[in-house]
Amino acid sequence: MLQYYTATATGQLTTGRQADQRCWINVERPTVTEINQLVQEFNFPRDYLTAVLDDDEGSRTEQLNQTADDQPALMVLQFPKLTTSDLGYLEYRVYPFALILTSQAVLTVSNQPAGFIQDFIMDPDSSKLSLENHEDFVLAIMWYIAHAYVTALQQITAKTNILERHLTRATRNEEIFRIMAYQKSLIRFNAALTQNAPVLKAVEASATRFTAPAHQQLTNDIIIENRQAANMTTTTNQILQQYSQMVSAVISNNLNDVMKVLTSLTIILTIPTIIGGIYGMNVGLPGASIAHAFSWIMLGTIVLCLLAINYLRNHDYF
Repeated sequence: MLQYYTATATGQLTTGRQADQRCWINVERPTVTEINQLVQEFNFPRDYLTAVLDDDEGSRTEQLNQTADDQPALMVLQFPKLTTSDLGYLEYRVYPFALILTSQAVLTVSNQPAGFIQDFIMDPDSSKLSLENHEDFVLAIMWYIAHAYVTALQQITAKTNILERHLTRATRNEEIFRIMAYQKSLIRFNAALTQNAPVLKAVEASATRFTAPAHQQLTNDIIIENRQAANMTTTTNQILQQYSQMVSAVISNNLNDVMKVLTSLTIILTIPTIIGGIYGMNVGLPGASIAHAFSWIMLGTIVLCLLAINYLRNHDYF
C-alpha cells in the first residue's frame, strides 16, 4: 500500500502528490508491483524495500555519507508493536522500519502497521511534522521510534502494578504467563535498542547529511531517548525477574493456604461422619434407649466440631 502526502502552503500535511513538490510516501506491506514502481522512480537498490519484508531484519544504514543527488540513503530501525502471544497474552514484538531519504521524497517502509505513523495520518497537526526539510522529517520519525519504546515500557510498568494489586488472591499460573510475555518483550526491546544505537550514532556522525546545528541537537535528543529506553528496559527486566520469583512463591503460598483450609474443613466434617457411622450400626449403643438420644447425639457432635474448630484456629490451621 502506498500513501502519498505533500505539504500545503501553510505547511500542513495533505494527501496526494503534486509534480515538482517534495512529498512523503508511506509504504506499508508493498506488493511486487509497488516495489518495482518505486525502484524505477527513485533509482535505489531493490533491497531498500524488500529488507523490511523480513520481520527479523536488523538495524543498519546504507549510503549515509553520500549526498542526496548521488545515492538515496537508507536507515533501518526497529520499532515496538503490541501483539498477542500464542497463549493469548499481550506482549510486544519489534519489527524493522525503513527510512529512505531521496532528493525528491522521503519514504517510510514497514511490513507491519506502525502506531506512530497512523497517529501522524489521523492527526498530523499534533505530530508537528514538516516536509519543508526531509532531514528534519526523518529525525522526527526517529525520535518517535525511540519514544515508542519509552511509552511501551511505561505501559508494561502500569500493567505490572495492576498484577501486583491482584497478587494477594492469585492461585493460578495466569500471572506467571503474563510476566513471561512482558519479559519476552523486554528481551526483544534490549536487542532492538542495542541495534538501533549504532544507526543513531551513524546519523550523528554523517559528514554529508544531518549537518545543520538544529540536526545535531535533535540527533542528540534521539540518542538520549534511546539510551533512556535501554536503561528503562534493563531496570524493568530486573524488577520483573524478582517479581516473577515472588509471584511463584505467593501463588504457592496461596495454594497452601487453600489446602490448609480445605484440610481443616475435612477434619471437622469427619467428626459427624464418624459419629453417624457408629450410631448407624444395628447393635446396642450407649444412650440408645433415651427418649431424646438423637438430640443429645447432635448436641455432642456440634460441641466436638466447635472444639475442633477452636483447636485448629488456635494453631493457625483454620
